[in-house]
Amino acid sequence: AAAILIATSLHYTNELLTKAYTARLKAVEDYGYIIHEFDPYFNFRAAQYLYDNGWKRFVNWFDYMSWYPLGRPVGTTIYPGMQVTAVWLTKAWLPVWFGFKEKFGQLVGFGGSISSRAVAKSALDVSKSLSASGSSVMSTVANLMGSFGMKWNEMSLNDVCCLIPAWFGALATLTTGLIALECSSNFGYNDGNRFGTVLDDIPIIGYFLQKIVTPMRNFFAHYAGMDTNVTKSSSLQTVSLLSMVATMFFMSIVPAHMMRSVAGGYDNESVAMTAMTLVFWLWTRSLRGGAPISDVTVTDGDDNVGFKIRQKQDSGFTFSPQTRSSFLFGALAGLAYFNMVAAWGGYVFVINLVGAHAATLILLGRHSSKLHAAYSGFYIVGTALAVQVPVVGWTPIRSLEQLGPLFVFFGMQFVECCERIRVRDNLTRSQSWLLRVRIGGVGAPGGG
Repeated sequence: AAAILIATSLHYTNELLTKAYTARLKAVEDYGYIIHEFDPYFNFRAAQYLYDNGWKRFVNWFDYMSWYPLGRPVGTTIYPGMQVTAVWLTKAWLPVWFGFKEKFGQLVGFGGSISSRAVAKSALDVSKSLSASGSSVMSTVANLMGSFGMKWNEMSLNDVCCLIPAWFGALATLTTGLIALECSSNFGYNDGNRFGTVLDDIPIIGYFLQKIVTPMRNFFAHYAGMDTNVTKSSSLQTVSLLSMVATMFFMSIVPAHMMRSVAGGYDNESVAMTAMTLVFWLWTRSLRGGAPISDVTVTDGDDNVGFKIRQKQDSGFTFSPQTRSSFLFGALAGLAYFNMVAAWGGYVFVINLVGAHAATLILLGRHSSKLHAAYSGFYIVGTALAVQVPVVGWTPIRSLEQLGPLFVFFGMQFVECCERIRVRDNLTRSQSWLLRVRIGGVGAPGGG
């Protein structure tokens, strides 16, 4: 039954992705492969300059034909992620993919057909041309393709820029479905729900949470198929697969997304939406629950709820496999965030939303080493790469609207330090609060 359910979900996933892509080709089918609207055409012109002249000249490009008669320093005032993506697809990925698919697609089940817009060339001739131009890596790749009898199939930059919105619209549909799958599936035992919350200490609110809200949450979670108190691991429930398929369906047709991902509308949002949803999926994936702590018992009314659980996971400077996995996926989320930063100015929303989510988890008593590792990996990798984008520079550190995530990062280090000491010394809840006050009091004068 499980195999049938998964196979059915994969079938409908494929159908939805196909429909999401073909629905966005309407403009191309009616009017041909043309870039429409003003901003998309400027973006294509910038991509053409990058394609013809390379990255170094692109960064220093001063365009006298824009903002006439003043001109515009395009390389330092544009978010270049979309242009870099188009050039990379045109020069590297698509020729390799088309060559592989045409030669071996039938063997591995991908099919052997490629785009009719692709122009076939000899891979060995292309290798010599690339070698002469100084592109040693792609020259080696082309030479390897030629030795296997593959052709070098190129699409024009114009065609690639026309199709990028449709390609990435389908990818955004997939990543949004993965978010729904990750959030609705029980991929672990989620021992964190036994930690309690900071609000439990407030007399009236704490009583309301413990006696009313928590039982209601457990009741609805159980009948929704997302019971966190299960005794048997169940990764892909029916409700989670249905949630994924339903989410993909709505994302594939929602007008707000479709209008920014129509073929020919080569604008920043067409790439950025995929990057944004990819960040959110990887972030939720980094917080996935781990294996159960079967030999830990926490009684009701325990003054140190969750301490014994943490003691079995991380202690001192040792890190459990779950914590290392969280750091890895957090770092991957940071890499996806870099793609978002390079593609669109809306990256500020992404970093603030992830930071707000991490801070909320701490306030609700859900802090853990995996949360610390995930956010640290995300923020360090994401910020370190974001400052490399010319138009962004040191804005993530200096901008007032991005100071919130920075404060969350430093606060996360403070909380994790206190929690490590709490686990090591077996402190009660009141003792741990006193420890936080002491450490905070020592650090406050230095911070001031």
